[in-house]
Amino acid sequence: MVKAFGKKESKRMTCHKKYKIRKKVREHNKKLAKTLKTSVNKKKKKGDGHVPNLAPFKEELLLNALEHTEAKKESKLKNKNKTTMIVSRKSDESKPPKIISQSSISYKSVISQCSTLLWVIDVRSAEECFSEDIYSEIINENKTVIFILNKVDLVPQSVIKYWYSVFSQKAPTYIFKSTQILLSDCEQIIPALKQTLSRFGGVKPLLNNLKNSIKQEITVGIIGTPQVGKACVVSSILKCCGRTRAKNTSATKISDNLKLATVTGKIPTEYKGMLNILQNMNSYMNQPSAVLAALSRCISKEDSMLQFTLPEYSHPEGFLDALSVRYNMVQNKEPDHSAVGRLILKQLRDQKLKFYVQSQKTLSGDTVEIPEDLLGDVSKFLYTGDALRVNSSEINIVMPKKVKKKKSNEMDVDEDEMDEESGEEFEGSEEEFEGSEEECSDESSDEEMN
Repeated sequence: MVKAFGKKESKRMTCHKKYKIRKKVREHNKKLAKTLKTSVNKKKKKGDGHVPNLAPFKEELLLNALEHTEAKKESKLKNKNKTTMIVSRKSDESKPPKIISQSSISYKSVISQCSTLLWVIDVRSAEECFSEDIYSEIINENKTVIFILNKVDLVPQSVIKYWYSVFSQKAPTYIFKSTQILLSDCEQIIPALKQTLSRFGGVKPLLNNLKNSIKQEITVGIIGTPQVGKACVVSSILKCCGRTRAKNTSATKISDNLKLATVTGKIPTEYKGMLNILQNMNSYMNQPSAVLAALSRCISKEDSMLQFTLPEYSHPEGFLDALSVRYNMVQNKEPDHSAVGRLILKQLRDQKLKFYVQSQKTLSGDTVEIPEDLLGDVSKFLYTGDALRVNSSEINIVMPKKVKKKKSNEMDVDEDEMDEESGEEFEGSEEEFEGSEEECSDESSDEEMN
């Protein structure tokens, strides 16, 4: 047929031609790869330190080189495995040793290297955080002490006034709000909530007083019992000054004559009250009913009814039952004590359930009012509501012992029973054997007669 007018030839390629081109491309790439492998000059292995064979004293040179490399390796290993906190100087024995940056060290090393000390105290349980022996030890070494009442936003204002009047008789005290609050997954999304929680208060009056009263260059150290908020106090002071932690040294310069030791001093203590529950929260989550039973003995009936909005109940035996009814936690038509205990322990951990420990000592004199200069930054964070009052600083938690149940085995039988049963069996078998013998003899006699 004749082609139509103006019709173009198709540009389609036959399959035979297409596959042939692909094959040629693969072969070409293989050839290039082979040539690259052969053309690249491989790095030659270093010989004996590039020492020629004709060189005099070759063996001695090689031995020296080996010793040098081994010494380098040992020095690297030593630097990696270093765990020392203090570096001493042999030449200048009068100067105190420097602290290498770590999270916390012993309070004695901080006392020896710092002239002024900030003692951080948790207002919720101040008696557990303070020690009279350590306070006398600091004063005997001619060191100035400043008390910091931390976590003020978790306690009523009457409690703050009481403890301020107690500690102000011994040394100058300041009020701080520098706590780290745990947020849930939903709350972490909101940026405004993070900003409100990251705020701090009470730092400016402390810094102003230190800068005005100091004439010589001094270092300020921070000490306190565990989980009091020492690291939060350090970070709030640095944020207020617009500084960051120094990398090589533990002391950060805040002003011309003032340095802050970012490594805090830990006072070893064993908590026996509410702070013990907060410190060992993960272990107490396994037995929450025992913790609540011990806590019910340390709180009054009126406070528990007001704080948890409970009806009339028998205190302290019916505390767990009333809480389970209040929060509607029932299992098999019986109150679930463990579920209620976990719920209240979570509220304590997340700082939603506020509490304070009432002091057992009477105050000498009237309560002192806090000056307005100290309440300038903190006044907006103060808590105006009520909190759970704990009457004693010691809570005796009796943890139930786990009883291991022995697996009952049907094969385990007493020896006496086995002997009796075996004897009866043997007696029965003898009688049967005698009867069978008599039957056999009778049958044999009948056969003979036939």
